[in-house]
Parts: sequence; structure tokens; C-alpha cells
Amino acid sequence: MPKFTMHAREFKTMRDPNRKPDGHTKYICYLDTATIPQELQNWSKTNPRDQKMTTDAARAIGTSLLENDDFHELNRGLLFSVESVKYDNRDETLTIEMLNDDIHGNIDGGHTLRAIFDAQKRGNLPESRYVFAEFFVGLTSPVELAAARNTSVAVDLKSQEELKRSFDVLKEILRPFPFEKRIAYRMNQHYDEKIQIIDIREIITILNMFNQNLYPILGQQGLSGEGQPIQSYTGKEVSLKRFLNQGKETRENILKNMQPVIGDIFRLWEAVEREFPQKVKNNKRQYGVKKYSKYNDNEVVGQSMLYQADLRYLVPKGILYPVVGAFRALIQVDESAGLYSWKKEPFVVWDELGDHLAQIVWDEKEENPEYLGKSRNLWSNLFKEVLLYTLV
Repeated sequence: MPKFTMHAREFKTMRDPNRKPDGHTKYICYLDTATIPQELQNWSKTNPRDQKMTTDAARAIGTSLLENDDFHELNRGLLFSVESVKYDNRDETLTIEMLNDDIHGNIDGGHTLRAIFDAQKRGNLPESRYVFAEFFVGLTSPVELAAARNTSVAVDLKSQEELKRSFDVLKEILRPFPFEKRIAYRMNQHYDEKIQIIDIREIITILNMFNQNLYPILGQQGLSGEGQPIQSYTGKEVSLKRFLNQGKETRENILKNMQPVIGDIFRLWEAVEREFPQKVKNNKRQYGVKKYSKYNDNEVVGQSMLYQADLRYLVPKGILYPVVGAFRALIQVDESAGLYSWKKEPFVVWDELGDHLAQIVWDEKEENPEYLGKSRNLWSNLFKEVLLYTLV
């Protein structure tokens, strides 16, 4: 069991007055910042967001740490969930133990902790600089406490759900894909890495379009503009809520049943993002004249979202979502096993029908991709073309 030892002053024990004797126990103290071990950085899974140290608030914490002798009174402090706490009054030594990183670790004060570690590494941490700290023993989940304490900047829904492990099944499904390590499941995750970050809500909204529990193909609604998954483009947070509101067991079963087609869905997104400009050109139209194409004399102007292929034209998501979403018309679900499969191979359909789909988008004569992404008429027309193709 990992142990961490620090120097602490004014150590106090506070037992839960409402739930004795099996209630939580809280220990408070002032920690000598120079003695806080860097290894505690590995125990931050319980914090609902990663720390972005380039904000004004984060810089202010760092400045206060270096300049204020009363930092321990001015700063809100650190909050940890731990397995056990021991304190030796003789040499003012505090020892904490961690056991389970889903429960134990830093819950609040992550920016303060990061500022302390940064100053330790730079070697400019002033002597006798203390920080207020709380240690809870007996917590079975950090979620409620994390949501209550992290109020200075609102914690977004995906970060809260990450703490609840709501994405565990999805993570397992995504693990084989090369872009998985660039997915952000909580606030500020990967912010200091020089990578193209993918919000988990983006992945969920793409998959939502093909989820027959949310957007069924059959029935009148499935054919109309009203029944199209337009929310996937217009509202990532709403799409996340729709995903979550299915209920844990239902959504996890659907994800498992969708596994046979999920890889193809991502490859289809990639194909449309890379090939749509050529499909437009096949119709003797100049995609590069559109401002949103960002065309610059055949120079590389960006990379594809998932597989990071070099792009000489950009395809806005206002086009990508309705075009890719149209291919949900190819989905079929086995009545007995519930497994998803394709009525027809989607890449064959894209090769044969892509020029026509591109022409439908072009005929909208719209310079604003925001309009395209919200157009019920466009979503419905693209979907109907793919659906009709399945009947041939």
C-alpha cells in the first residue's frame, strides 16, 4: 500500500458528528509545501478536471505561493481522500496511505498542488511555506464531495461522469483505436500536451447518430427531418445527456452491440473528411472557392480529426455530421442477439453514392456551414438517398 510522508503543523482530528462511530473522519493541518511528495501527482484520478496552469486564476495561485508568507491562510487549500492517516507529534510527521485510485487521491485544490510541484521543480519554493490541507478517511466515492467542492469553476458534465466511471465500457471499446490517447474525458485533460485533443462528447455524438435506441430508422419519424440526429451537430452537451439518460445498463449493452460497426463508423468519418472535396470536384465544382475550405495553393491546412491525415482542404462539421449521419440508413439490428451490422458495405456505398451526396450539399448554395449542420431538409435528403440505395 503506497505511503507518503510529509511535515505538518497544527494537526487536528475531526470526526463526523452525525454518523458515529462508522462515519467519515477528517484530519486537518498545515503542510510544509517543500515536503509534499511529487509522487502524489499520480493520485489525481479523483479530481474531476485536469489543471490548466495558463489561466489567470492558476497564475494568481502560483504568484501567491511565491510571494505571500500567509499563503496557508489566503489559499483554499488541498483536499484528499485517503485510506489512513497517522501523525507523530514528536517530529510533526504526517503519513498517509492510499489504496484505490478510484477513491483515494486529490479531490480539490489541484491547481494549488500543481503550483507547488512546479515551484519544487524550479527550485524557487520559499522556505517555511505552508498550505492548508484536509484528509478524509472512510469515503466510498469521491463524486459527491468533488462536485460540492469544485465550485470556483463549474465542473462540466463529462468530468462528473468520468468520476462515476460512466465511460468505462466505451473506453474498452475505444482502446484499440490510435486516437484513443487523445480523447479528453474530463476538463483540461491533455491541455499541456502538443496533441490534437478529441472531446469524448464528440465521439459520443458520432456514435449516437447510429444508435437505434435514440434515432431509429424505421417508422415515419425515421424518414422525416424531425427524426434526424441534428442534435449531434447542434449540441454536444445535449447529446451527452441523451446518451446518459438511456440508463447505464441500456447504453452499455447498446455500445457492446454496436461494436461490429463502430470501427467502420470512425473510418467512414475519416473517409468523408478526406474525400468530400474530391467528390465535389467530380461534379465539376470547385470546392476550394468556399471560404470554409481554407484552401491555400495546395498547402497542408490541417489534419483529420481521428487519424490525423494531412488535409489540403478542410471539411467543416456542419457538412461532416449530416453526410456521415446519412449512413445510419445502412444499419440493421439482429432481432434476437441485438448485434448491429450493415445492410450494405458502407465504403462501397460511399464510393458509388458519394458524388451524389456531395452534389446535394453543394446545391444548398450555402456559404455558412452552421446553416448546413442545422438544416433538417439537408439531413433528411441525404438520409433518404442512402436509404433508397439500400433498396436497390
